Amino acid sequence: MRRWRVPYPKFGAGSCLPRLPKIAAQLGVDLTRFGERGIVIVGSNGKGSTAAMAAALLERAARPVGLFTSPHMLRLNERFRIDGEDISDDALERHWERVVQATAAASESANMGGFEFLFLVAADWFAASGCAHTVWEAGIGGRLDPVRLIEAKRVALTSLDFEHTDLLGDTLAEIARNKIDAAPPGAALYFGPDAASERASILSYCAERGVNAQCVTPFDGDLPLHGAHQRQNAALALALARATARLDDAEVEAGFAAARWPGRLEALPGEPLVIIDVGHTPQAVAASLAGFQAMRGSGEALLVCGASYDKDVSAIAGSLAPAFETIICVAARHKGAPAAVVAAACAAANPTAEIVLAEDVAAARTLALTRAPSGAILVAGGFFLASEFKAAHLGLNPAALDFF
Repeated sequence: MRRWRVPYPKFGAGSCLPRLPKIAAQLGVDLTRFGERGIVIVGSNGKGSTAAMAAALLERAARPVGLFTSPHMLRLNERFRIDGEDISDDALERHWERVVQATAAASESANMGGFEFLFLVAADWFAASGCAHTVWEAGIGGRLDPVRLIEAKRVALTSLDFEHTDLLGDTLAEIARNKIDAAPPGAALYFGPDAASERASILSYCAERGVNAQCVTPFDGDLPLHGAHQRQNAALALALARATARLDDAEVEAGFAAARWPGRLEALPGEPLVIIDVGHTPQAVAASLAGFQAMRGSGEALLVCGASYDKDVSAIAGSLAPAFETIICVAARHKGAPAAVVAAACAAANPTAEIVLAEDVAAARTLALTRAPSGAILVAGGFFLASEFKAAHLGLNPAALDFF
Protein backbone atom coordinates (compact mmCIF):
# COMPACT_ATOMS: atom_id res chain seq x y z
CA MET A 1 0.00 0.00 0.00
CA ARG A 2 1.68 3.20 -1.16
CA ARG A 3 1.90 5.96 1.44
CA TRP A 4 1.14 9.46 0.25
CA ARG A 5 2.40 12.49 2.17
CA VAL A 6 0.80 15.78 1.23
CA PRO A 7 3.63 18.27 0.62
CA TYR A 8 1.84 21.25 2.18
CA PRO A 9 0.44 22.06 5.64
CA LYS A 10 -3.25 21.32 6.23
CA PHE A 11 -4.17 25.01 5.99
CA GLY A 12 -2.56 27.47 3.61
CA ALA A 13 -1.77 31.14 4.05
CA GLY A 14 -4.97 33.17 4.16
CA SER A 15 -7.91 32.44 1.92
CA CYS A 16 -7.40 29.93 -0.88
CA LEU A 17 -10.09 31.50 -3.06
CA PRO A 18 -7.86 34.04 -4.87
CA ARG A 19 -5.02 31.63 -5.62
CA LEU A 20 -6.80 28.47 -6.71
CA PRO A 21 -8.16 29.87 -10.01
CA LYS A 22 -4.61 31.00 -10.84
CA ILE A 23 -3.24 27.51 -10.25
CA ALA A 24 -6.17 25.91 -12.08
CA ALA A 25 -5.44 28.16 -15.07
CA GLN A 26 -1.90 26.78 -15.13
CA LEU A 27 -3.48 23.32 -15.31
CA GLY A 28 -5.84 24.38 -18.07
CA VAL A 29 -8.85 23.71 -15.82
CA ASP A 30 -11.82 26.08 -15.51
CA LEU A 31 -13.27 25.29 -12.08
CA THR A 32 -16.61 26.95 -12.84
CA ARG A 33 -17.24 24.47 -15.68
CA PHE A 34 -17.90 21.83 -13.04
CA GLY A 35 -20.76 23.91 -11.66
CA GLU A 36 -23.31 23.44 -14.42
CA ARG A 37 -23.52 19.65 -14.04
CA GLY A 38 -21.88 19.31 -10.64
CA ILE A 39 -23.09 19.03 -7.06
CA VAL A 40 -21.64 20.39 -3.80
CA ILE A 41 -22.44 18.96 -0.36
CA VAL A 42 -21.98 21.04 2.81
CA GLY A 43 -23.03 20.34 6.39
CA SER A 44 -21.80 19.14 9.77
CA ASN A 45 -22.65 15.43 9.44
CA GLY A 46 -23.80 13.21 6.60
CA LYS A 47 -21.88 14.89 3.79
CA GLY A 48 -19.97 11.82 2.68
CA SER A 49 -22.99 9.51 2.68
CA THR A 50 -25.06 12.06 0.74
CA ALA A 51 -22.24 12.57 -1.76
CA ALA A 52 -21.75 8.82 -2.26
CA MET A 53 -25.45 8.23 -2.87
CA ALA A 54 -25.72 11.21 -5.22
CA ALA A 55 -22.77 9.93 -7.25
CA ALA A 56 -24.26 6.42 -7.41
CA LEU A 57 -27.54 7.86 -8.69
CA LEU A 58 -25.86 10.05 -11.32
CA GLU A 59 -23.91 7.02 -12.58
CA ARG A 60 -27.25 5.59 -13.72
CA ALA A 61 -27.78 8.65 -15.96
CA ALA A 62 -24.33 9.26 -17.46
CA ARG A 63 -20.72 8.30 -16.89
CA PRO A 64 -18.04 9.01 -15.87
CA VAL A 65 -19.02 10.56 -12.52
CA GLY A 66 -16.30 12.02 -10.29
CA LEU A 67 -16.57 12.03 -6.49
CA PHE A 68 -14.30 14.04 -4.16
CA THR A 69 -14.64 13.44 -0.42
CA SER A 70 -12.68 13.70 2.82
CA PRO A 71 -11.17 12.45 4.98
CA HIS A 72 -10.08 8.93 4.01
CA MET A 73 -10.17 5.84 6.21
CA LEU A 74 -7.25 3.71 5.05
CA ARG A 75 -5.72 5.22 1.88
CA LEU A 76 -5.55 8.73 0.49
CA ASN A 77 -6.74 7.32 -2.85
CA GLU A 78 -10.23 6.92 -1.34
CA ARG A 79 -10.78 10.67 -1.58
CA PHE A 80 -10.88 10.55 -5.38
CA ARG A 81 -13.32 8.26 -7.19
CA ILE A 82 -14.72 7.90 -10.67
CA ASP A 83 -17.68 5.57 -11.14
CA GLY A 84 -17.11 4.09 -7.70
CA GLU A 85 -13.43 3.23 -8.21
CA ASP A 86 -10.61 4.86 -6.24
CA ILE A 87 -7.92 6.63 -8.23
CA SER A 88 -4.96 4.38 -9.05
CA ASP A 89 -1.51 5.13 -7.66
CA ASP A 90 -0.25 5.88 -11.18
CA ALA A 91 -3.04 8.35 -11.93
CA LEU A 92 -2.70 9.97 -8.52
CA GLU A 93 1.03 10.41 -9.01
CA ARG A 94 0.48 11.97 -12.45
CA HIS A 95 -2.07 14.55 -11.32
CA TRP A 96 -0.25 15.12 -8.02
CA GLU A 97 2.89 16.18 -9.91
CA ARG A 98 0.89 18.33 -12.32
CA VAL A 99 -0.63 20.28 -9.44
CA VAL A 100 2.74 20.66 -7.68
CA GLN A 101 4.23 22.07 -10.87
CA ALA A 102 1.25 24.34 -11.55
CA THR A 103 1.42 25.66 -7.98
CA ALA A 104 5.07 26.54 -8.45
CA ALA A 105 4.38 28.16 -11.84
CA ALA A 106 1.73 30.33 -10.19
CA SER A 107 4.25 31.32 -7.45
CA GLU A 108 1.93 29.92 -4.78
CA SER A 109 4.00 27.07 -3.32
CA ALA A 110 4.61 28.96 -0.07
CA ASN A 111 0.90 29.67 0.36
CA MET A 112 -0.71 26.36 -0.62
CA GLY A 113 -2.66 24.27 1.91
CA GLY A 114 -3.09 20.51 1.91
CA PHE A 115 -6.84 20.31 1.43
CA GLU A 116 -6.90 22.78 -1.44
CA PHE A 117 -4.04 20.87 -3.05
CA LEU A 118 -6.09 17.66 -2.98
CA PHE A 119 -9.10 19.56 -4.33
CA LEU A 120 -7.02 20.61 -7.34
CA VAL A 121 -5.76 17.05 -7.84
CA ALA A 122 -9.41 15.96 -8.04
CA ALA A 123 -10.29 18.79 -10.42
CA ASP A 124 -7.39 17.95 -12.72
CA TRP A 125 -8.28 14.24 -12.77
CA PHE A 126 -11.99 14.84 -13.33
CA ALA A 127 -11.28 17.30 -16.15
CA ALA A 128 -8.81 14.94 -17.84
CA SER A 129 -11.30 12.07 -17.53
CA GLY A 130 -14.13 14.06 -19.12
CA CYS A 131 -16.52 13.52 -16.21
CA ALA A 132 -20.16 14.02 -17.15
CA HIS A 133 -21.00 14.92 -13.55
CA THR A 134 -18.97 15.66 -10.44
CA VAL A 135 -19.88 15.52 -6.74
CA TRP A 136 -17.85 17.51 -4.23
CA GLU A 137 -17.86 17.30 -0.44
CA ALA A 138 -16.84 20.49 1.35
CA GLY A 139 -13.97 20.27 3.82
CA ILE A 140 -14.91 22.92 6.38
CA GLY A 141 -17.85 25.26 6.03
CA GLY A 142 -18.48 26.79 2.64
CA ARG A 143 -17.54 30.45 2.67
CA LEU A 144 -13.80 29.90 2.32
CA ASP A 145 -13.85 26.28 1.15
CA PRO A 146 -12.43 25.45 -2.30
CA VAL A 147 -15.76 23.95 -3.40
CA ARG A 148 -17.17 27.48 -3.52
CA LEU A 149 -15.13 28.07 -6.67
CA ILE A 150 -17.11 25.45 -8.56
CA GLU A 151 -20.21 27.68 -8.43
CA ALA A 152 -22.42 24.61 -8.32
CA LYS A 153 -26.00 25.07 -9.44
CA ARG A 154 -27.14 22.47 -6.90
CA VAL A 155 -26.02 22.35 -3.25
CA ALA A 156 -27.15 20.29 -0.25
CA LEU A 157 -26.93 21.32 3.40
CA THR A 158 -27.05 18.02 5.28
CA SER A 159 -27.10 19.02 8.95
CA LEU A 160 -25.94 21.55 11.49
CA ASP A 161 -23.90 20.90 14.61
CA PHE A 162 -21.41 22.82 16.72
CA GLU A 163 -18.07 22.09 14.99
CA HIS A 164 -15.10 24.26 14.01
CA THR A 165 -16.75 27.12 15.89
CA ASP A 166 -13.53 29.15 15.79
CA LEU A 167 -13.85 29.23 12.00
CA LEU A 168 -17.59 28.96 11.38
CA GLY A 169 -19.23 30.82 14.26
CA ASP A 170 -20.65 30.20 17.72
CA THR A 171 -24.32 29.70 16.79
CA LEU A 172 -26.05 27.29 14.45
CA ALA A 173 -27.38 30.22 12.46
CA GLU A 174 -23.84 31.51 11.89
CA ILE A 175 -22.63 28.04 10.96
CA ALA A 176 -25.53 27.68 8.51
CA ARG A 177 -24.72 30.98 6.82
CA ASN A 178 -21.07 30.04 6.44
CA LYS A 179 -21.99 26.73 4.79
CA ILE A 180 -24.67 28.26 2.56
CA ASP A 181 -22.06 30.60 1.10
CA ALA A 182 -20.86 27.66 -1.04
CA ALA A 183 -24.02 28.20 -3.12
CA PRO A 184 -23.78 30.99 -5.74
CA PRO A 185 -26.73 33.27 -6.56
CA GLY A 186 -29.29 31.40 -8.63
CA ALA A 187 -28.36 28.00 -7.18
CA ALA A 188 -30.82 25.55 -5.65
CA LEU A 189 -30.08 24.58 -2.05
CA TYR A 190 -31.72 21.55 -0.47
CA PHE A 191 -31.79 20.93 3.26
CA GLY A 192 -33.39 18.34 5.49
CA PRO A 193 -34.82 17.88 8.99
CA ASP A 194 -31.37 17.83 10.62
CA ALA A 195 -30.91 21.46 9.55
CA ALA A 196 -34.55 22.50 9.93
CA SER A 197 -34.02 23.87 13.46
CA GLU A 198 -32.57 26.88 11.63
CA ARG A 199 -35.20 26.83 8.88
CA ALA A 200 -36.10 30.51 9.24
CA SER A 201 -32.44 31.57 9.19
CA ILE A 202 -31.71 29.34 6.20
CA LEU A 203 -34.65 30.65 4.17
CA SER A 204 -33.89 34.26 5.07
CA TYR A 205 -30.19 34.06 4.22
CA CYS A 206 -30.85 32.17 0.99
CA ALA A 207 -33.35 34.86 -0.04
CA GLU A 208 -30.70 37.54 0.62
CA ARG A 209 -28.22 35.68 -1.59
CA GLY A 210 -30.67 34.86 -4.35
CA VAL A 211 -30.46 31.13 -3.61
CA ASN A 212 -33.57 28.97 -3.94
CA ALA A 213 -33.93 26.90 -0.75
CA GLN A 214 -36.11 23.81 -0.35
CA CYS A 215 -36.59 21.45 2.59
CA VAL A 216 -36.82 17.73 1.72
CA THR A 217 -38.65 14.94 3.53
CA PRO A 218 -36.90 11.66 4.38
CA PHE A 219 -36.71 9.00 1.68
CA ASP A 220 -38.96 6.00 2.36
CA GLY A 221 -37.54 3.39 -0.03
CA ASP A 222 -34.93 0.67 0.39
CA LEU A 223 -31.36 1.70 1.19
CA PRO A 224 -28.12 -0.27 1.59
CA LEU A 225 -26.83 2.17 4.23
CA HIS A 226 -27.94 1.57 7.82
CA GLY A 227 -29.45 4.12 10.18
CA ALA A 228 -32.61 6.21 10.14
CA HIS A 229 -30.50 9.32 9.51
CA GLN A 230 -29.54 7.94 6.10
CA ARG A 231 -33.11 8.50 4.91
CA GLN A 232 -32.58 12.25 5.08
CA ASN A 233 -29.24 11.92 3.31
CA ALA A 234 -30.90 9.79 0.63
CA ALA A 235 -33.63 12.38 0.12
CA LEU A 236 -31.01 15.08 -0.37
CA ALA A 237 -29.04 12.89 -2.78
CA LEU A 238 -32.17 12.15 -4.79
CA ALA A 239 -33.21 15.80 -4.97
CA LEU A 240 -29.73 16.77 -6.16
CA ALA A 241 -29.49 13.98 -8.70
CA ARG A 242 -32.94 14.56 -10.18
CA ALA A 243 -32.21 18.28 -10.46
CA THR A 244 -29.02 17.42 -12.35
CA ALA A 245 -30.06 14.56 -14.65
CA ARG A 246 -33.14 12.64 -15.78
CA LEU A 247 -33.67 9.50 -13.70
CA ASP A 248 -36.61 7.12 -13.79
CA ASP A 249 -37.75 5.07 -10.81
CA ALA A 250 -35.83 1.96 -11.91
CA GLU A 251 -32.60 3.97 -12.20
CA VAL A 252 -33.18 5.47 -8.75
CA GLU A 253 -33.67 2.02 -7.27
CA ALA A 254 -30.54 0.71 -8.98
CA GLY A 255 -28.52 3.74 -7.93
CA PHE A 256 -29.39 3.43 -4.27
CA ALA A 257 -28.77 -0.33 -4.36
CA ALA A 258 -25.26 0.30 -5.71
CA ALA A 259 -24.34 2.99 -3.15
CA ARG A 260 -21.56 2.09 -0.74
CA TRP A 261 -19.93 4.23 1.91
CA PRO A 262 -17.44 2.68 4.36
CA GLY A 263 -17.28 3.58 8.02
CA ARG A 264 -20.93 4.53 8.39
CA LEU A 265 -22.50 1.84 10.57
CA GLU A 266 -20.26 -0.56 8.67
CA ALA A 267 -20.37 -4.22 9.69
CA LEU A 268 -16.86 -5.64 9.57
CA PRO A 269 -16.40 -9.20 8.28
CA GLY A 270 -16.44 -12.14 10.68
CA GLU A 271 -17.99 -12.97 14.04
CA PRO A 272 -19.09 -11.50 16.40
CA LEU A 273 -20.96 -8.56 14.87
CA VAL A 274 -18.64 -5.54 14.88
CA ILE A 275 -20.08 -2.20 13.78
CA ILE A 276 -17.80 0.80 13.24
CA ASP A 277 -18.95 4.35 12.75
CA VAL A 278 -16.91 7.45 12.05
CA GLY A 279 -19.32 9.95 13.63
CA HIS A 280 -17.44 12.40 15.83
CA THR A 281 -19.96 14.94 17.10
CA PRO A 282 -22.63 14.40 19.78
CA GLN A 283 -25.36 14.45 17.13
CA ALA A 284 -23.50 12.00 14.91
CA VAL A 285 -22.71 9.48 17.67
CA ALA A 286 -26.32 9.58 18.84
CA ALA A 287 -27.30 8.53 15.31
CA SER A 288 -24.58 5.86 15.40
CA LEU A 289 -25.99 4.41 18.61
CA ALA A 290 -29.56 4.39 17.29
CA GLY A 291 -28.44 2.59 14.15
CA PHE A 292 -26.40 0.06 16.14
CA GLN A 293 -29.34 -0.74 18.43
CA ALA A 294 -31.46 -1.51 15.36
CA MET A 295 -28.75 -3.78 13.91
CA ARG A 296 -27.42 -5.69 16.93
CA GLY A 297 -30.27 -7.98 17.88
CA SER A 298 -30.80 -9.17 21.47
CA GLY A 299 -27.30 -10.28 22.44
CA GLU A 300 -24.78 -8.68 24.75
CA ALA A 301 -23.47 -5.31 23.57
CA LEU A 302 -20.04 -3.79 24.20
CA LEU A 303 -18.70 -0.33 23.34
CA VAL A 304 -15.20 0.56 22.18
CA CYS A 305 -15.03 4.30 22.72
CA GLY A 306 -12.55 6.99 21.78
CA ALA A 307 -12.61 10.59 20.61
CA SER A 308 -10.26 13.12 19.12
CA TYR A 309 -8.70 15.51 21.61
CA ASP A 310 -10.16 18.54 19.79
CA LYS A 311 -13.75 17.26 20.12
CA ASP A 312 -16.21 17.45 23.03
CA VAL A 313 -15.20 14.21 24.73
CA SER A 314 -17.73 14.55 27.56
CA ALA A 315 -20.65 15.12 25.20
CA ILE A 316 -19.61 12.24 22.93
CA ALA A 317 -19.23 9.87 25.88
CA GLY A 318 -22.51 11.13 27.29
CA SER A 319 -24.31 10.14 24.10
CA LEU A 320 -22.87 6.62 24.05
CA ALA A 321 -21.90 5.34 27.50
CA PRO A 322 -25.33 5.04 29.19
CA ALA A 323 -26.33 2.30 26.73
CA PHE A 324 -23.51 -0.13 27.63
CA GLU A 325 -22.50 -2.20 30.64
CA THR A 326 -18.94 -2.70 29.40
CA ILE A 327 -16.90 0.05 27.75
CA ILE A 328 -13.35 -0.25 26.44
CA CYS A 329 -11.71 3.17 26.25
CA VAL A 330 -8.74 3.86 24.00
CA ALA A 331 -6.79 6.65 22.31
CA ALA A 332 -6.35 6.52 18.55
CA ARG A 333 -2.78 7.15 17.43
CA HIS A 334 -3.94 10.13 15.37
CA LYS A 335 -5.39 12.95 17.49
CA GLY A 336 -6.80 10.57 20.09
CA ALA A 337 -7.77 12.00 23.47
CA PRO A 338 -6.01 10.05 26.26
CA ALA A 339 -7.80 6.83 27.15
CA ALA A 340 -8.01 8.00 30.78
CA VAL A 341 -9.84 11.15 29.71
CA VAL A 342 -12.31 9.10 27.66
CA ALA A 343 -12.72 6.68 30.57
CA ALA A 344 -13.46 9.49 33.02
CA ALA A 345 -16.10 10.91 30.68
CA CYS A 346 -17.70 7.48 30.21
CA ALA A 347 -17.70 6.82 33.97
CA ALA A 348 -19.35 10.18 34.60
CA ALA A 349 -22.04 9.35 32.03
CA ASN A 350 -22.55 5.79 33.29
CA PRO A 351 -21.23 5.21 36.84
CA THR A 352 -22.31 1.54 36.87
CA ALA A 353 -20.49 0.51 33.69
CA GLU A 354 -17.34 -1.58 33.74
CA ILE A 355 -14.63 0.66 32.26
CA VAL A 356 -11.56 -0.95 30.70
CA LEU A 357 -8.56 0.96 29.35
CA ALA A 358 -6.71 -0.40 26.32
CA GLU A 359 -3.12 0.35 25.40
CA ASP A 360 -3.91 0.99 21.73
CA VAL A 361 -6.64 0.31 19.18
CA ALA A 362 -5.33 -3.13 18.22
CA ALA A 363 -5.38 -4.10 21.90
CA ALA A 364 -8.88 -2.67 22.26
CA ARG A 365 -10.03 -4.88 19.39
CA THR A 366 -8.53 -7.99 21.03
CA LEU A 367 -10.20 -7.16 24.35
CA ALA A 368 -13.56 -6.51 22.68
CA LEU A 369 -13.52 -9.79 20.75
CA THR A 370 -12.57 -11.67 23.92
CA ARG A 371 -15.24 -10.09 26.09
CA ALA A 372 -18.12 -10.26 23.59
CA PRO A 373 -17.52 -13.48 21.63
CA SER A 374 -21.20 -13.94 20.80
CA GLY A 375 -22.56 -10.42 21.21
CA ALA A 376 -22.27 -7.20 19.27
CA ILE A 377 -19.56 -4.52 19.41
CA LEU A 378 -19.93 -0.85 18.55
CA VAL A 379 -16.76 1.10 17.78
CA ALA A 380 -17.69 4.78 17.97
CA GLY A 381 -16.77 8.28 19.06
CA GLY A 382 -14.04 9.26 16.61
CA PHE A 383 -13.20 9.03 12.92
CA PHE A 384 -9.63 7.91 13.51
CA LEU A 385 -10.70 5.31 16.07
CA ALA A 386 -12.93 3.71 13.42
CA SER A 387 -10.17 3.87 10.80
CA GLU A 388 -7.54 2.28 13.04
CA PHE A 389 -9.94 -0.40 14.28
CA LYS A 390 -10.85 -1.34 10.69
CA ALA A 391 -7.17 -1.48 9.76
CA ALA A 392 -6.41 -3.80 12.67
CA HIS A 393 -9.43 -5.94 11.85
CA LEU A 394 -8.24 -6.36 8.25
CA GLY A 395 -4.74 -7.33 9.35
CA LEU A 396 -3.19 -3.96 8.52
CA ASN A 397 -0.94 -1.92 10.79
CA PRO A 398 -2.84 1.07 12.23
CA ALA A 399 0.52 2.83 12.73
CA ALA A 400 1.00 2.81 8.95
CA LEU A 401 -2.09 4.95 8.31
CA ASP A 402 -1.31 8.49 7.20
CA PHE A 403 -3.60 11.46 7.83
CA PHE A 404 -2.96 15.16 7.83
